[in-house]
Amino acid sequence: MTDYTADTLDLSRIGAPTLTAIDFEATLRARLLDFKTRWDAARAANPSLPVFDVIDAAGDPVTQFDAGVVLAQEFAFGEINVLQAINEHANALRLGTAVGADLDHLAITYKATQRLVLSGAAGGADAVAESDDEYRARAQLSDEARPLFGLTPGGYQWRVRKLYGDRVKHVRALRRTGGRIDLIVLAREGDGTAPETLIGDLQGAFDGEAGSQSTDIVTVWPARIVATAARVKLWVPRGPDPAVAVAAAATAIAALAAERHKIGETLHAQAVGAVAKSGAVRKVDVLEPAADVAGGEDGAPFVSSITVSWGIDA
Repeated sequence: MTDYTADTLDLSRIGAPTLTAIDFEATLRARLLDFKTRWDAARAANPSLPVFDVIDAAGDPVTQFDAGVVLAQEFAFGEINVLQAINEHANALRLGTAVGADLDHLAITYKATQRLVLSGAAGGADAVAESDDEYRARAQLSDEARPLFGLTPGGYQWRVRKLYGDRVKHVRALRRTGGRIDLIVLAREGDGTAPETLIGDLQGAFDGEAGSQSTDIVTVWPARIVATAARVKLWVPRGPDPAVAVAAAATAIAALAAERHKIGETLHAQAVGAVAKSGAVRKVDVLEPAADVAGGEDGAPFVSSITVSWGIDA
């Protein structure tokens, strides 16, 4: 089984480099020192000017009202705003940090990938487009499908998500011996079981010379769904309303389940307990799953139900 970095790497979680450092105090100090140098030169020519003495021996501003200090503060504030704008504009030009229209521009211009409309009419009030995270993940796969480099398994994944991204939540391409490529497909609806109509449409899209490389034999398979219930018990002290903790735990487990509902992922029992613990919760007993739920190379973990109970931790 092969994992493709372009498929598994979430660029949005990688810290973006900072083009310009932003430090108001340092900027203000530099402005005051520059102002003092210029003011002292002006006083040398005109001794009647007052002394500018709001900087101590170490070059740090001291607490004293002065028109020069107020002006320096205003200039420093304006300067750091400009620096912040530079950093924000830089982030808008990075695939890992761009959002909205900026992400559309990058993905279309440099990745030949348009944002999918998952439901409704494109441009209509009822249109539901794929999220920035999904769009970003799909766009970064596009290089795998460049004809110059040949169609890699990652390239097959990009094509599936481009053609049927409104019906496919996740896809995995596995290169077998003898030039065989297995495309494992997880559907968006329900537990992810791909209907026969979707499998047939995908198989037809990759049959023939136009659909795949001439040396590849492509077969489309539905992902194996590895279902499990999620059942935890929260232990809380006397006093706090446990309903709040129960609701928070259910929401957190649902979010974790959605994240791990992918081919080849593993739902770790420890992770279920970790996300369920918040606020006043002292400990969490994970009753189900009793062990990690691994999807393997062709399966996807699916949480079929979530049950959260509670008890008093004396």
